[in-house]
Amino acid sequence: MFLLPFHVIGCSHQHNDMDAVGRLRVVPAELPAQLLALRALGIPAVLVSTCHRTELYWWGDHDPAVWFGALLSEHGVSDVRLEHKHADLAVRHLFAVAAGMCSIRFGEPEILGQVRRAWSTSHKAGATSPMIDCVFRHAVDAARHMRAAIGTPASDSLGMRVRDALHELVKARVHVPIGYDASAPLHVLLVGAGEAARSVVLALREGREVGAPVIRVTSRTDSRAESLANAHGAAHVLWREREQAMSTSDVVIFAAHSTTPIVTAVQACALLREREAPTIWIDLGVPSNVGSGAELPASVQYVDLEGLAMYAGETLHAADVAARATIALQRELARFAGVINRRQLGARLALLEQRAVVAARAALESHTLSAGTESSAEQAADVMVRRVTRLLLRELTALSA
Repeated sequence: MFLLPFHVIGCSHQHNDMDAVGRLRVVPAELPAQLLALRALGIPAVLVSTCHRTELYWWGDHDPAVWFGALLSEHGVSDVRLEHKHADLAVRHLFAVAAGMCSIRFGEPEILGQVRRAWSTSHKAGATSPMIDCVFRHAVDAARHMRAAIGTPASDSLGMRVRDALHELVKARVHVPIGYDASAPLHVLLVGAGEAARSVVLALREGREVGAPVIRVTSRTDSRAESLANAHGAAHVLWREREQAMSTSDVVIFAAHSTTPIVTAVQACALLREREAPTIWIDLGVPSNVGSGAELPASVQYVDLEGLAMYAGETLHAADVAARATIALQRELARFAGVINRRQLGARLALLEQRAVVAARAALESHTLSAGTESSAEQAADVMVRRVTRLLLRELTALSA
C-alpha cells in the first residue's frame, strides 16, 4: 500500500508475561528525557508505555535497538520477546493498538487516550517530526472511527451491559437480612474516572431497571472523578475516603486502570466486617482491581468481566466483532494511504516545478549564448519547451512504472 520509513519495536502482554511487561513501564515524568535522548541521535519517536505494552514508534532509517536494549536493562527486564514491525505493518499495528484491537479486553477505550497522551508528550518535548505527527494524528482519528464502527463491548455499550447485569443481580439477591428495605435506591460507588467509568454512569442514569441509583465517583485523580461526577449529577468521593465509601455502598463498580489490586480480599473482609446487607462488586479492571475475588466475604457477590457475560445479554459475538473491526481497520488504512499518496505526489510535483524552472532557464541561457545576439525569442522558447517537455516525460514515466 505504502512504503514509509516508519517502524515500531516493543513488547506487550500478547507475547510476554504481564509482570515483565509491567516492570518495563516508563512513567510519564521520565518520558521527555528518554525521548530527547533519542532525538539527539536523530531519531524522531513516540514511546507508548502502559501496564500492558511498551513500544517505541520512530521515523527514519536509524535503528534504536541498542537504545531499547538499554531501556530493558535499566528496568531490570531481560526475559521478554521483542516485536519489530516496519512500513505498512507498523502503521497497521499502531492503528489497531489505538483502537483497542490489541488490548486484553477487545476494544479497550482507555488505550486511545494513552496513545494520544504519549504522542502529545513527545510532540511537546520536541521529539517528533512532521511525518511521525502525521501518522499519529491519523491513527487517533482512525481509532475513533473504528470504535464507532465496530461497537465493541468496550464502547458505551459496556455501561449498558453492566446496567443489565446489575438488574439481574439485584433481582436474584439472596441472604437479605430482616428489616432490609429492598425498595430503597441503590447506593453505587464507581471506582475510576476513565471511558469505562463514564459509560457506566451514562447507562445507570439512562436506565430504569434498577431504579434511580445514588451514584458516587472516586478515582486516584480527584479532579477527574469530580469532573465526571459533576457532569452526570453524581457525588464525588475523595480517594482517601474510598474505603469508607466501599463499606457503605450497595454496589461497587471497579473500572480503574491499575497494575496492582485496589482492594485485596483481606482489606475487603476488614471493610465489610460489620455490614449485614448484601453487597455487589463488579470488577471491570484489566488486570482485576480486586485481589482474590474468590476469597471475599460471603456478603459480597463478586462478578468480573468474564462473569459479566452470564448476566448481560451478549449481542455481539467475538467473531462478529473481530470481523467488523478488521473491515473498519482496512477502511481506515486505505484512507490513510490516500492521504500519504497525495502528500507524496504534492511534494514530488513541487520538486518537479523547481526542476522545470531550472531546466527552462538553462535552456534559454544555452540557446542565447550559442546563437549570439541575433537569437529570436521564438527559437529560444522552442528550445526551452523541448527540454522541459523531455523532463516531464521522464518524470511521468517514472511515476507510472
